[in-house]
Amino acid sequence: MFKVQKKDGTLEDFDKQKIVDGVVKAGASPEDGQKVADAIEAWLPTVAKEDVVDSMDIRSKGLEVLKEVNPDVAAQFESFKKSEE
Repeated sequence: MFKVQKKDGTLEDFDKQKIVDGVVKAGASPEDGQKVADAIEAWLPTVAKEDVVDSMDIRSKGLEVLKEVNPDVAAQFESFKKSEE
């Protein structure tokens, strides 16, 4: 089981459903959310260090995959995140 290191340094279990939910909240279909989550799950073993992955790395990978799956939603998500910062 992979762990995700949050910005504040805490660790939590990797939860694929959180990715699906986040992509759907961004405006994509549940199917698109599942595609993004599946791609991230397959990618995790290649980047995890001692089964831990940084949450920002997951976010970046998710956006990269979302750009391929649904470019319009990816653009909306990116502009939303920039307005939050």
